[in-house]
Amino acid sequence: MCPRWLTSRTRIHLPWRNSWVALPVSRGDKNQKVFSFAKSRMSWETISKEAQARVLESIPERWRLDPQKYGSLKDVTSVPYTSGILTPEQLRITELTVVEIVKHLESRELKAVQILEAFAARTAIAHQLVNCLTDWFYEDGLQQAKDLDMALDKGGKLQGPLHGVPIALKDSHELKGHAVTMGYVSRRDNIAKDDSNIVKTLRAAGAVFFCKTTMPQSGMALETVSNLWGRTVNPFNRELGAGGSSGGDATLVALRGSPIAPSTDMGGSIRVPAAFNGLYAIRPTSDRIPKGGMTNTNTGNLTIKLSCGPVCHSLDDLELFTRIINAHALNQYDSTAVPVPWRKLDALDRQLTIGVLKWDGVVMPHPPVLRALEHTEHTLEKAGHEVITFDIPFDCWDIKKTTFDIYYQSGSAGTMSTLAASGEPTIPAFADLLKVFNTQEHSAAEALRFNLKTRSLKEQFADVWNNTANRTSSGRAIDALILPPAPALGYPHDFNIYWGYTSLFNLLDYPSVILPVANFKVDPQLDPVDANYRPVETNPYDKPNHELYDPNLFVNQPSTIQIVGRPFEDEETIQVASVIDALFKAP
Repeated sequence: MCPRWLTSRTRIHLPWRNSWVALPVSRGDKNQKVFSFAKSRMSWETISKEAQARVLESIPERWRLDPQKYGSLKDVTSVPYTSGILTPEQLRITELTVVEIVKHLESRELKAVQILEAFAARTAIAHQLVNCLTDWFYEDGLQQAKDLDMALDKGGKLQGPLHGVPIALKDSHELKGHAVTMGYVSRRDNIAKDDSNIVKTLRAAGAVFFCKTTMPQSGMALETVSNLWGRTVNPFNRELGAGGSSGGDATLVALRGSPIAPSTDMGGSIRVPAAFNGLYAIRPTSDRIPKGGMTNTNTGNLTIKLSCGPVCHSLDDLELFTRIINAHALNQYDSTAVPVPWRKLDALDRQLTIGVLKWDGVVMPHPPVLRALEHTEHTLEKAGHEVITFDIPFDCWDIKKTTFDIYYQSGSAGTMSTLAASGEPTIPAFADLLKVFNTQEHSAAEALRFNLKTRSLKEQFADVWNNTANRTSSGRAIDALILPPAPALGYPHDFNIYWGYTSLFNLLDYPSVILPVANFKVDPQLDPVDANYRPVETNPYDKPNHELYDPNLFVNQPSTIQIVGRPFEDEETIQVASVIDALFKAP
């Protein structure tokens, strides 16, 4: 929204571009929330600069940072505490989890308006540091918060399990009256006519919406960068990427500008940003999630389906949020979701049996990634749980190529025509994918072959999982599989990132949790370069990944593991994660 005090002489600094931009005044209605660029014949560069400038300019002066003060700082996670913008009470509020926020509201210790103002101020700081927003509508959120406060004062009851919780929404979620750009310049004015079913579910649960977050051009990249919105950077080291495609969500939640965000995932887009930013997250079984109104690049793809799940700061929040989006009544009316009721599990009264996969045979994880897995293994065994090795029953590089054939069964013509509409270039991350996987249109017969192959892969993987019962002392199959979420703890900008550790479970549709490894840090002494390793030469990813590794580059990055459960056993997967999380945090 364009502030009333904006003039044609306004010039603002874009810290992620290190440049100043003149911002022309709108000639439309003063209440206009979205500005039309498509009709103006402007170049894509001008449209992009003005789109970014308008988001930054919408941040109130009282929440502005000095752009010169933090320009060279790599790790910006301390800035919210040292900037002087947030009061001690606001810092306390923004450290609360979702569960704690709702308890404070129910007890009347806090008001929804107080909570929103604290998180909005921290969001303003976060955006100026990492460039994570595409839209800012604080005034709309403030009205929602006021209405919720009034309803609670009048009726004495919370309006839902997320009453008054501020929630950021990824660009791809349809929110009535706001743009869904997918990172494309030509879609800057693509205004949603209705809320997505996820948004309707969250709104009915009492959530407050106040901003939308960045994603990469097309959504098909594990780094969040677009010509329209610029580059979103990692708050732990701004020389590294935020992950993608939900990098805006993850960096904002990592900096506690939002306590939680409903991210989406078709190849790792929830899990990789969560991993690179040290967050809890889940990619639920896709068929349990209402997908109506969630935009994605490959809308006709029914073989690998989009999923939606939270990135957040605790497993309690993760479970609450996942339960809400699974159990809401809307699910039974959404043709994209199977109405499977959320199950409350009994307390676990036995030891776990866990499979561990350290390497998929394609890209060898970096030393600290492997050490985090070994630390997890030893922690489990020390507590009496059983750990066995797990071997994938097929060639993962061949499967990765099949996965991309399925993503782009109709080729990339649709994406290219969307880019051509504005004249913008392809971002490097997406261009690399098209080159590596030789993306081209496939015939109907080939598409059917991909479907048959996917079914065969699911059968093979399920057989291997079931047959682990022959190798466990209990005679039961493994409860979950643990593996890396990515081969590294992060990547420099425009690095060609390997998706295989996450995209495999999109293809198979297995639920996956990302769990931070508490009290674990990269140590150059414990995590030296493996000089004896010889990279695999049958794929273009392993050698660059190996050559990238320098422990000093990742010394500040958080560590996480990926926990995979069986399809439709999302509850059990979370339960396993809770056991491991408690072990990580034990004194």
